[in-house]
Formats: sequence, structure tokens, C-alpha cells
Amino acid sequence: MSSQLDRYLGEIKKKIRVLHEKTIDAFMGSMSSFEKLDQEKAAQVKKASIEIEELAAKIEDSVFETIARRQPVAKDLRELATYLHVAHHLYRVGRYSFKIAHIVELCEGLEHFKELITLPLLARISKDTIDYAMKGILDKDLSMIDELEELEAQSDRETGEMFEEITEYLRKRKDITTMAMYYVIVGRYCERAADHAFSIAERAVYMVTGEKKKLGLAFKGQSGDAPH
Repeated sequence: MSSQLDRYLGEIKKKIRVLHEKTIDAFMGSMSSFEKLDQEKAAQVKKASIEIEELAAKIEDSVFETIARRQPVAKDLRELATYLHVAHHLYRVGRYSFKIAHIVELCEGLEHFKELITLPLLARISKDTIDYAMKGILDKDLSMIDELEELEAQSDRETGEMFEEITEYLRKRKDITTMAMYYVIVGRYCERAADHAFSIAERAVYMVTGEKKKLGLAFKGQSGDAPH
């Protein structure tokens, strides 16, 4: 028979799942709106990001209420702390979606000076890293952690190459400064979204195994184990 604490944990987990879905939809929607400079889509994303913030706050309230009323210990407390941690990181990704949508609004009257290839790729990488990390949280499945680290290395390469390309464009044209700046900012938001995925993945490892592990070092020739 399921205990009352288990039911509380199950309800919070459901909210985390919904928050994950809403966050990914908003983030990819913001990138789609930027690709097309779609003002209407950008407005929808801004509204969605507010809903993400509200849901993250509800999860925080649920976690604190469960701790106060059910007094969980050991493994259950670790799980609750992880949900609180994850809600914050997904909220931050939701804020990046809001900011990208705001940039779309600032782009009114502007147009892209190049075909967008790297930015959509960076967005997909960010989405995949978040999805892999959340698989660890929601399904307690850590099988994708190695691939997540590979994606980070790819994201770093693509970001560096994009910055070099934009710099080359700026040498040749003086009329694209504003849009070039927006490309860099949006690329940075994608990079930060992936960083939040790594924090979520580290919490997934801790929640499942009870061990703290520093991720993102495998492709830098270092061990991923945290010092004891």
C-alpha cells in the first residue's frame, strides 16, 4: 500500500514532468519565433514563460509543505531536494525563452543577414541535454549521461565557430551590428540552457545513487568524480 508520503512525492513528480514539457515547448517555441521573426509566436512564448514561473513556484510550495507535514528522511528528503533544485533550473530556462521572445520583439523591422544553421542546432542540443537530464530525474535512468557530455562538447565547438563566422560578417558589413549582437545573445542563452541541464543531470545522479559527481569533464581529459 502506498504511503501518504509516496502520494505527495508522486504529485510533485507529476508537476515536475509538466514543468519539463512546458519548458521545452517554450524554449523551442522561442527559437522558432526567432528564426521566423514571428511576433505573434514570441507573444505566446512570453505568456508560456509566465506559466512556467507560476508552476515552478507551486512545486516549491509543495516541496516545503511535504517536508513540514511528512518529515521525510534520507532518500525521500534527497528526492524532494532534487525536485526543488530541478524546478529552479527549468524556471531559468523558461526565463531564457522569455528573453529570446523579447529579442524577437526588438527585431521588428530587421531581417536575418544569413541563413540560421548553428542557432537552431544549438537549440536542439540544449533540448536534448535537458531531456536526457530529466530522464534521470523522472525515470531514474542515467544511461544517457555519457551522451549528454558529448553534446556539451559539440555545443562548445558549434558556439565557437558561430562567433567566428559572425565576426567575419562584421568585418565586411557595418549594417548588421544589431542583428549580429542578437545572434550572439541568443547563442549564449542556448549555451546557458545546456548548462542548466548539466546541473539537473548532476542532481539526477545524486538522487539515484546518493553520490555527487561533477559532469562535463569527460571530454576535457579529466575524471568526472567529485573529490571526497
